Amino acid sequence: MQLHAGLAAALAVWWIGCAVALADACPPPRPLTFRVEGEIKRDVLGFTQGLEVHAGRLFESTGALAGDTRLTSIDPGTGRVTVLGNFDRTFFGEGLTILREQIFQLSWREHQVFVYDLKGRLLRKMRNPREGWGLANDGQSLIFTDGGDQLHYADPETFAIRRSVPIRYGATPLSAMNEIEYVDGKIYGNVFMTWSIVRVEPSTGCVDGVAELNALWARMSPQERAHINSDANFVLNGIAYDPVKNLFYLTGKNWKTIFTGRFVEAR
Repeated sequence: MQLHAGLAAALAVWWIGCAVALADACPPPRPLTFRVEGEIKRDVLGFTQGLEVHAGRLFESTGALAGDTRLTSIDPGTGRVTVLGNFDRTFFGEGLTILREQIFQLSWREHQVFVYDLKGRLLRKMRNPREGWGLANDGQSLIFTDGGDQLHYADPETFAIRRSVPIRYGATPLSAMNEIEYVDGKIYGNVFMTWSIVRVEPSTGCVDGVAELNALWARMSPQERAHINSDANFVLNGIAYDPVKNLFYLTGKNWKTIFTGRFVEAR
């Protein structure tokens, strides 16, 4: 049987497209387990949008829901929350990271990046051309998400976007990565409105690990579970890492508990 030349050409293009897609697809991610080693009970709740460890303290950005937008520090030993800045509802706080002894905080839709010293004093502002969601850094660039399916690398002095990397789960784009953390050359991120945390290889954008955190629910008190169930916005969100202790800190929006532990690859 002979194919019409046009059909043959179309099939050839289709086969080439399939081959390219298969070649570009990321390998299947490995399952990760989060082993809980401890819990911190904070004394004041916050709608956690950004979380980071620096010099043994937790720093947090909260959003203006069930409270105000705030910049806080949290004592990991006692859970005591200290407010470094309360911005009421002048903007909706999002991701936070610390680079070169300066705190960077994103706003959600106000297109602002705020830069503070470690005491919470405002040093300067920058403009973000996109929405602000998660924020991290690799020691050189600020890395942020905007609700879409890309990691954006920005200059810490100007916030000019240097490059963007598509995030993929297999061959499928993965959007809605919210709070993120850069750890040992990988990016860990909460997937918004889920119990999932993904680990991404930033050079390729491939998701190479996935952890399901449903087991945290069973560790909460009935009172905390009832509180979380009272509002659909009170979801898992908040991931920080202490390189000195090799310890992760995980929490959620308006949760009382911050869980500490380690990610391990399931066998």
